[in-house]
Amino acid sequence: MTHKHKKRSKKFPYKRFGRLFLTYFVLFVALLGMVDYYAYMEFNFLYFIIISALIAFPIAYIHVKRSKRDHADEVANEIF
Repeated sequence: MTHKHKKRSKKFPYKRFGRLFLTYFVLFVALLGMVDYYAYMEFNFLYFIIISALIAFPIAYIHVKRSKRDHADEVANEIF
């Protein structure tokens, strides 16, 4: 007896990922902007944007892959 299981392919929720990415991105830009402000604006703001994107992308991806809905999803839905 062999049972062949059909593997369901779930589509990646790009819309949810985009909302979460933007939410995390804005959060990290704001936090790093405050760090830069208190460091007497020693750094170029473009670095903070790049660093924020590099941090927000994997965090949003992991968040979506775990497929749990939490407060970050609620915030993302309200903002975007």
